[in-house]
Formats: sequence, C-alpha cells, structure tokens
Amino acid sequence: MKLYALLLSFLTSLSAHAQTLQFKNLANMSAGRGAVASVIVNDQIYVSNGYQEKASDAKYVEKYSIPDNRWSILNSTLLPKKFANSETYNNKIYIFNGWGNSHLEIVDLATNTITQGAVNHSYTGNSGSAIHNGRIYVFGGSGLNGAATTVFSNKFQYYDIASDTWNPLPNMPTAREAKGKIVDDKLYVIGGFNGTPSRLINVYDLNTNRWTNQYTMPVGISGHALAVSGTKIFIAGGFNHQSFLAYFDTTTNKVHQLSSNMIPRRHATAEVYNNKLYIIGGSTTSLTSSAIKSIQVADINESVLSANAAKPVPEKKNRL
Repeated sequence: MKLYALLLSFLTSLSAHAQTLQFKNLANMSAGRGAVASVIVNDQIYVSNGYQEKASDAKYVEKYSIPDNRWSILNSTLLPKKFANSETYNNKIYIFNGWGNSHLEIVDLATNTITQGAVNHSYTGNSGSAIHNGRIYVFGGSGLNGAATTVFSNKFQYYDIASDTWNPLPNMPTAREAKGKIVDDKLYVIGGFNGTPSRLINVYDLNTNRWTNQYTMPVGISGHALAVSGTKIFIAGGFNHQSFLAYFDTTTNKVHQLSSNMIPRRHATAEVYNNKLYIIGGSTTSLTSSAIKSIQVADINESVLSANAAKPVPEKKNRL
C-alpha cells in the first residue's frame, strides 16, 4: 500500500481564543528524575529508572497515589538504566530497553518481586513502546545492541507476554528515536530524533501488519512525552520546545496546539487518568542536576478542550 504524506496544520498562534490548559502542582517525587518510564495501574502511577539529580541512574520504582497525592518507594532493586521503557499487563510492570542493559525485568505488583524475562537482542535506548492484546510493541531508538547512541534504529518488534519471546516486525520507514501510542488498532509513532527533531507521524495497522499512512508536521518534536485519552494522543514537552503541548486527533489526523502553564521540561513521562493529564519528571538541560521532581495535572475533558477553541487550518494533502 502506498504511503501518503499529509501536511498537518498546527495552530500558528496561542491567542486569547486558543485552547488553554491550567496545570496544578502536586506532591513532588523524592528526587528529580529525567529519562524516566511510567505506567498507570488503577489509580497509581509507577515511575521507574531514569537519571537523577546526583548523576547516577536510578534503580527504583516510585509509586504515586492519585487519591492520596503521595509518593512512596515501591522497589529499589531494579537494574540501573535510563531512556528505558515500561508497560503494564495483568498487574505486572514490564521494564526493558534503555541505555544500560538489555534485560527485561518484570515487577509483580501483588508480591513486589522482580523476575527476568527473555533478553531483547535488538535493545535500544530512547525507543518507543506500546501494549496491545498481550503484545508489547517496541520501535526505533538509538544505540542498537550497545552501539553508539548516535546510531539510530529502524527496528520494530514485539514481545509476546504469554510465550516470553521477542519477534520481528516490518522495519519503521525512518530510523529514529521515537515515541508512539496505539489507538483503535493503529500504532501512531510521533516525532523523534535522528540528528534533528522529526516532523513525522508514521502509522502501523496492527490488523494488516503494514505501515500505512505517514503525516508530516510543520514542527519537529523530540524528547517529548505521550499519553492517550480516547482518540486523542497528548504530546507534552520536548528537547527544543520544552513548553510544547498539543494533541493529535486520530479521527481527523490533525494536531491541535495548546497553551498552558506547564513547567517547561523534556524527557518527562505522562499518563492520563479520569480525564486528567499528568506530567511527571524530566529535565531542562543536558546536566543531570536539572532533573525535575515535579508532577503536574490538568483537566482535559472535552468541555475544556472545546472552550474557545480555534479552528485548525485545513490540511494539505500530497501523494508520495
């Protein structure tokens, strides 16, 4: 199937009529952490690994209780690494990839014990991941198999939880560090980095097992966090645009930029719970001392997003 390039229209200004999110500060983490991974289980957010203010890579899982607005250390025996991934399935957290080691660690939330799964022989750091029907999809990144972090990967694979195996899939159209989320059986790989921030959104159809559409954003974004709410994928922070906040509407294939009071950050993580967007950790410079303790939350219900919303400019469509 041919790829289609679609020019997505960003809102060009954040005027008084633009969509605005108001973030509220919540209880800080125990330490600033950047390049972290997170999952949400019920009403708890679990943050793992990353680099800390004091330059060492973290080896603990810290849990945030949404009802109590309180952090606690869950487990401090992880293998240290940064720019790793985590996904959750059946009350377990799967932590993998990252710069540091290739091991897959499985945290059982019922027993607070860690076991190891199959080693990923195509591991990278700063890759994207998403989970669907018992499969963890992993794509892109850099430092393939321990190579230099300037070597970017187009590898695409999935980890089958039931069989504890890693399996290859068709390579990404473009090698890069990446982030992505699954909505309605489609994986959306948004932005990333391969020497410059990427403007691409690549779409993989999980039913046909093929890369299908490709969208081109007028603004490149990397070092960002993603979180899904319904058919919207929220994009928060970034390497060169630390205050960047937007959402990609998968029903219209348009990106809507938002204004907000979010603390500027990059290499953070994000989660959605009960129509609220949580932004956690990150950093502001390449120095580990700039790692952020902050967690902020904003209401993203439809009435907030639609209030005084500016209309996006009609998209321009081109065939490759």
